[in-house]
Amino acid sequence: MTRREFLKAAFGTLLFYATRHLAVGKSSQNYEVGIAVNKNYEKAVETAINLIGGIRKYVKPGDIVVVKPNIGWNSLPEYKADTDPVIVRTVVHLCYMALASKVYVFDRTCNNPKLAYHNSGIAEAAKEAGARVLYVNRVTDKLYKQIDIKNGTFLKKTLINKYVLKADVFINLPVAKSHSAAGLTIGMKNLMGITGDNRSKWHWDLHNAISDVNIAVKTNLLVVDATNIMFKNGPTGGNLNYLKKLDTLIASNNVLCGDAEAAKLFGINPADIGYMTLGQKKGVGILNGYAVKRA
Repeated sequence: MTRREFLKAAFGTLLFYATRHLAVGKSSQNYEVGIAVNKNYEKAVETAINLIGGIRKYVKPGDIVVVKPNIGWNSLPEYKADTDPVIVRTVVHLCYMALASKVYVFDRTCNNPKLAYHNSGIAEAAKEAGARVLYVNRVTDKLYKQIDIKNGTFLKKTLINKYVLKADVFINLPVAKSHSAAGLTIGMKNLMGITGDNRSKWHWDLHNAISDVNIAVKTNLLVVDATNIMFKNGPTGGNLNYLKKLDTLIASNNVLCGDAEAAKLFGINPADIGYMTLGQKKGVGILNGYAVKRA
């Protein structure tokens, strides 16, 4: 018996009774957003997650976890084109504190993956916390599987990274930025990095494509890096004057709710972002009526 199997068996009965109530019903009261403001980003991450139940509500002993930051760009951390490495390290650490058996960290980058992983500081930070860092250099049958998207509007099928499909828990860890085509890039759009699709074709109907992939893949836990939001020239930025320092972390059990709350930090009505409105129509989540807790 492997360590993971042992942990699953040992805690299985207890966890069943402890979490049984979570599966009952699904209303706006089940959607929660936690918002923490703290210059200490490690504390802010933990506080935001604790506001919506704590890491052990989402990661169980023996679980395999995929943590998906934004590592799209060959950019230094201070420019906030990628998720803050301290936040990545903290989330990975919390997963292991909850007795996850393995934690994988990856993104399908826009720039050279080796450079993006290194210069963003994310590869080193993830490894420090014990994560297995995966470099996605090309799309292969070994790494991706095609799945059908039931009720997809633009995407009827999509290639999804097999590590995501096999994981017990998928943690979506975006950085909040403006985006020239989508308006904003936060959690829902961060799923572009788990696909093996020709992403240029997504731009033929970008808002439907983003909302469609979020039908197919559920974010179990969203943690948004809104510590220094990029309000201009996103998604690449490149100038510190494009940033607004907020020292804010947003956690949610629903990707659309978390994105909606993050949009407000930009002074944007979430209903004005096409993929968010479509996401609500397609049952991904809700744009209002969720519970917000602050610390």
